[in-house]
Formats: sequence, C-alpha cells, structure tokens
Amino acid sequence: MDASSVTRTVSVTRMNSGDHACLGFDDDETRWELRAAYADIGLSRGEQVVFFTDRATTPAVAAEQLSAGGFPLGSALMDGRLVVVNEVPGYDPVTGFDPVERAATWMELTDKARHDGFSGIRAVGDMGWATEPGVDQDLLVEYETGLSPLFADIGFTAICEYDRRKFGEGVLDRVRRAHPKQILGHLGALDIARVGAELRVAGDIDLATREEFDSALARALSGPDRPRLLDLSELCFMDVHAASTLVRLAGGLPRDHLLAVRSRPEQDRVIRLCGAVDVPQLVLGEG
Repeated sequence: MDASSVTRTVSVTRMNSGDHACLGFDDDETRWELRAAYADIGLSRGEQVVFFTDRATTPAVAAEQLSAGGFPLGSALMDGRLVVVNEVPGYDPVTGFDPVERAATWMELTDKARHDGFSGIRAVGDMGWATEPGVDQDLLVEYETGLSPLFADIGFTAICEYDRRKFGEGVLDRVRRAHPKQILGHLGALDIARVGAELRVAGDIDLATREEFDSALARALSGPDRPRLLDLSELCFMDVHAASTLVRLAGGLPRDHLLAVRSRPEQDRVIRLCGAVDVPQLVLGEG
C-alpha cells in the first residue's frame, strides 16, 4: 500500500492552509464543537471563516451553538470575520449540480477575502444538498477528488461535512478516499492506523487515551511485522507517560530493528527527556 495515497486522519485543530478534509458525523452537538474549534483557530490566524449550512442555521443560531461549546464568537459574526451562508454554490434544484461553477466560487471567495485584508479563508460545508435530486454521485466524487490540488494552490482550507444519517456507507467510503484528510470525530480523540511499514498516530495522548495508545503500540511492536516508522507528526498533544512508554517498548526491540520516529520539535524534546538517547533502536529527528 502506498502510504502517500492513504487518507490521513487528523484533529480539526491540525488543519493547515490549503487542506481539504472530510468529516463523517452523526451527532450535531459534536459537529458544532468541531466547527467552533476550527473557526477559532482560523480567526486567530487572521483568516475569514465561512460556514455553508442548511437554511435553518441563521447567524443567531450559529452564535448560540458556538457559545454553547465555549467559543463566544458573536463579535466575529457581527464584523464579517465569520460568515454564515445558507445558499449552495453550484447546485440548483432545477438544473442540478455544476462542479465548475462550485469550484469557481471557492476561487472568487479566496480572492475577495485576501482583497479584504484576511490572510486566507477556511470553510465548512454541509454536504446534505448532495442527497437531493440532480446530484450524480460519480460526479460528486470526481469533483471532490479534483478540489485538493486547487485548494492547495489557492490556500483555501475546507472541511466537507457528510451526515452518516443521510449518506450510504458506500458513498461515504468513496468520498472519504477522495479527500487527503479526514477529521477525527470529536475533540481530544485518538486515532492509530497502520499503513504499510508506518504506524500513524493522530489526535491527543493524555489521561483519557493513554491506555489505548499503550496497548496499540505494544501490539504493533511485539508482532512479527513490526513498523519501521512511527509517525507522531499529527499529534496535538503527547504526555510524558506516552513518551516513556514509547522509549520503554522501543528498548525491548531486537537490536537490529530500528524504529524511526517522525515528530514535531516539541514531541521530540519530550521523547528525548524520557531517555531516548539510551535506546539505540530509536531513530529520532525524522520530522
């Protein structure tokens, strides 16, 4: 399996400029928590944030939902830094879905945001409209696949929200594979995935998830097909306990099995402080 072609799972707080991700959800409260964290980070970076929602979601409703999640962003809604849009670009109930028109909208919005002084733009899009008549699912998947290079080029950051209660699993699987990234289902979650010779870890390792991490890493490193790379670059937080577990388990590897660790500088420092220098099987600095 080509690791570079596999959709990466990331926390909503790890979305960077130009990223294109999907979110499969079945709980509206959790979706608003993710929206709030995503919007808050965008605003802190000087980006304009746009919510493309259903018609029932007015700016007042958005303000209430965001405040309930601990993000009082009413002032951003008032001054245009955060915008709620109830229309669906590129879709008309009569004429159907026009992917060219929809993609052109993202380029226009990006140009306008930068003209208005924003550093960029990030959006969330409720994809419920794609279950309506006139939307060919093959065309939808083709459109989603083609957006990733466009978004990377213009710096448009987007999360496409797919409600599992409306879309069949077959469609969701195809849509998920059409996105380079998929969003963890809730804040503070942990995802551990084996992709070829890599073990990828995303989200948060803390008191709530450390047992899950410890067990998964122990299984991976004790099996006959041990990973050669541990990718921690998508972690939001890693506690000392997790770093100590990594050092301890790596120390039990055969001397000829090297485990490279890809991480950000803050994670690298914690791992080193926990004794990595004394474990020759660990190869740090792969970030």
